Amino acid sequence: MKQIRLASIGVGLPEQRLTNQDLSKLVDTSDEWIVQRTGIRERRIAGKDLLPEDMATTAAKDCLSKTELKPDLVIASTNTTERTIPYQSSVVANRLGLEQIAAFDISAACSGMVYGIGAAWGMMETLGFKNALITASERMTAFTDYTDRASCVLFGDGASSILLSSEASSGPEVLAVRLGTDAKGANLITMGARDGNRNFWQDGKAVYLFVVSKVIELMESLRKAVGLGKADPFYVVPHSANRRMFEAIADRCGFPMERMISNIDRFGNTSSASIGISLEEAWREQRFKPGDVVFLIGYGAGLSWGGAALRW
Repeated sequence: MKQIRLASIGVGLPEQRLTNQDLSKLVDTSDEWIVQRTGIRERRIAGKDLLPEDMATTAAKDCLSKTELKPDLVIASTNTTERTIPYQSSVVANRLGLEQIAAFDISAACSGMVYGIGAAWGMMETLGFKNALITASERMTAFTDYTDRASCVLFGDGASSILLSSEASSGPEVLAVRLGTDAKGANLITMGARDGNRNFWQDGKAVYLFVVSKVIELMESLRKAVGLGKADPFYVVPHSANRRMFEAIADRCGFPMERMISNIDRFGNTSSASIGISLEEAWREQRFKPGDVVFLIGYGAGLSWGGAALRW
């Protein structure tokens, strides 16, 4: 097998912030209520003039500015695109001036970044691609019902991008990828159309139970795949959905919360972009040392799930 590394990472974040205090002026809620139930204190808002493809391009430029490697494959994860044609990866590639590439979009809800890693990893192994640019960009606030206090407090906007490379001489190596979908739960989270309502909706209790059990199962699968013993430490960068989920997972498996890497307090739930946003910050702050194993864990509508193991 080829040695495929995560060579670079970037983000594209709106400047506008929406705090819990701001939300309390729109709906019956409070900073205390939101923080206690979600861990979120503020989130970024794109507004009408900043589209997902714009944020994806910014994230991709940030990512590529840190390396001299040139992509020959572009994959865009998005669930909130404003248009289906031209598809987002093509738009991003055009804005970057990329030529002689393959490009396509994926929609796997909040698991999208990990699905992108899995697709790129497989295509690099079998089809000879050398450098895969993966973007994940979401404008979740365009589908948020600001009269529903249970869900409107969750979402923010943003984008992240990573470059996987078989040519890079440094960077964390991709060791294993696991992908799946529990299609019986396909209608537990909807967005775009539900009885004429395009806004986000979920069966929160059922989703919570799915996530907690699936993430624990996925962590165990990745641990075995990379040969870690039960006592061997590792880090987890989860999709930023809800801090209470992280606490329940950590409590059930005896996993220390300080090894759960998330910035949900400042960015909220940015769907498929969230893993990259958290990972970029951790990488920039040098929170991992050589030899550390890091699991990227995604889960969401579908009900989809995915995990990727990296060794720093």
